[in-house]
Amino acid sequence: MLFSNMFFIMLFLPVFMIVYHLAATLTGGSVKTENIVLALFSLIFYAFGGVSGIFVLIIATLVGWVSGLMLALSEGKPAVKKVILAVTVIVLAGGLAFFKYAGFFSNIVMPLGLSFYIFQLISYVADVYMEKIPAEEGFINFFLYTACFHHVLQGPIVRYGDVAVHMRKRKYSITTLSNGIYRFCIGLAKKVILADHAGAMADNLLPKSEAISGMPTLGIWLGSVCFTLQMFLDFSAYTDMAIGLGQMIGFKYPENFDFPYISKSVKEFWRRWHISLSSFFRDYVYIPLGGNRKGEGRKIFNLLVVWLLTGIWHGATVNFVIWGLYYFVFLVIENKLTASGKGSMPSVLAHIYAILVFNFGWLIFRFENVGQLGTAVAAFFGFQKNGFTSHAVTVAFKNNLFFLVVAVLACTPFFKWLQEKFERMVKNRELSAGLVFGGRTIVAIAALLLGIMVMAGSSYQPFLYNQF
Repeated sequence: MLFSNMFFIMLFLPVFMIVYHLAATLTGGSVKTENIVLALFSLIFYAFGGVSGIFVLIIATLVGWVSGLMLALSEGKPAVKKVILAVTVIVLAGGLAFFKYAGFFSNIVMPLGLSFYIFQLISYVADVYMEKIPAEEGFINFFLYTACFHHVLQGPIVRYGDVAVHMRKRKYSITTLSNGIYRFCIGLAKKVILADHAGAMADNLLPKSEAISGMPTLGIWLGSVCFTLQMFLDFSAYTDMAIGLGQMIGFKYPENFDFPYISKSVKEFWRRWHISLSSFFRDYVYIPLGGNRKGEGRKIFNLLVVWLLTGIWHGATVNFVIWGLYYFVFLVIENKLTASGKGSMPSVLAHIYAILVFNFGWLIFRFENVGQLGTAVAAFFGFQKNGFTSHAVTVAFKNNLFFLVVAVLACTPFFKWLQEKFERMVKNRELSAGLVFGGRTIVAIAALLLGIMVMAGSSYQPFLYNQF
């Protein structure tokens, strides 16, 4: 079951909200009762992805929970704590590797969300080991951290320290509920109206099949732009919906995207894209390896490890390894230029450079078949016999020009800037607060209705990052 699913929107979510608030009311706002309800509905939600996956989820959660308790009991015994940490990381990472890559050799299916909740568990155990947070004694609370249906499938990769306070006490009101519903509806519209259409265009212009060999250069370029748009709109839409669901009941999850496509360097892009994953590798791989504290050679080696792992985390096929190394090379070059004082360039040129780099990066990311990747890259640079464009590509561009403009704007802070402008006008008493609230309500209702209409009339489109 996905957030952009009619069953989830029309039945699961309304029933959950009713039961949750009814249970809270009957028990006088008992957070323990609220947690039990949330845990039960999270189990039901996850069960739609396959009952077998529940056993993996529970076992992984038990490993993380028990490890945290053992670390707490081993206070003052650094050698024992190191062994516990090492064994836990090996077990969790080994389980992830088994399910993620055994499918290449057998019919084993990876449980949904495994890559995300395993990283959450590793971050928890590491933080307890470093004494950044105390171990969680209550299993229900810890299970919620791992399996809460808000973020179990695609993140963001939540740190326990960020949500522990909400496990014990959280406040929600009409305002938080309203904000959550609005964020969820915007995310839904972003997914089913913008991301899915961009994905359909990418499938036509940048097909993951032998048909790629017949595409002209402009078709490859337009297809790569559409896939680039889809990647952000699809993944950030899920994040919007997850954050919105949390807000509805008093949780505050970290932002996972900060408009990465406005970046002016590769380094900036990765500070803004999939922030929870980037910060995970920084805090639990790069820094423990020594970061940039042990000389230039070691720094480059540490970056290489991080980007190999980043590529492999997404998949074991060659293109993901190439994709990780691709960004490693650019980051090393940027670091060298910055250190030598030659890394600056005019803002417009810097932005164009960054766009070209991550757009081509998504081209590598898209094709798991090396032969098709080679064909797409050759066509991207004009090394093919299909010409620059075709009638079909020209028609597709003209027919979707308005859509492309809206999709590009949705990847920028434009709509956020517009919203903040209205809020400032309310604060300065230049505009009625009721008018702005009413306008936002209309936007949310319109986004929800349009999203439902599109879902009712289109084929099933899963979130892209579910496969990882």
